[in-house]
Amino acid sequence: MAERKVAGRYRLLEHIGEGGMGIVWRAHDELLDRVVAVKEVRHRGVDEAARTDLNRRTIREARTAGRLDHPSVVIVHDVVEEDGRPWIVMQLVRSRSLGEIVRSGGPLPPERVASVGPARAGRAAGRAQPRGCCTATSSRRTCCWPTTAGWCSPTSASPP
Repeated sequence: MAERKVAGRYRLLEHIGEGGMGIVWRAHDELLDRVVAVKEVRHRGVDEAARTDLNRRTIREARTAGRLDHPSVVIVHDVVEEDGRPWIVMQLVRSRSLGEIVRSGGPLPPERVASVGPARAGRAAGRAQPRGCCTATSSRRTCCWPTTAGWCSPTSASPP
């Protein structure tokens, strides 16, 4: 890959992940001289009007997430628009993915899964609710919880 800078500041170093919402890069913030994660948001298969709406919503959600302060929530440092789409600059969390853990050590015991996931997600969700942030997404699942405004999700679907 040819060297690429986003917003004249974030030098993309290495592709570190990919999912339904886009690509995540390890990057160097040249202004603050630190390593960060930059999510290149890509909305595929939508028309221009839908893309504009999705970009606006993505930026709004990044701003909301940027106000959160909890150990189980990645810190959002910045959100910029470039090439007609948002790029979200976040804290780089150095860790192994769940896939890497399972490949190297096999499936996790149910007790371990039950003790980690819900406890951390519940604490983070409790911090997010008062701020109007009601979703946690991955490329496979969307977790929703009620807020005073009702149920919500990235697609405004009703709760299951």
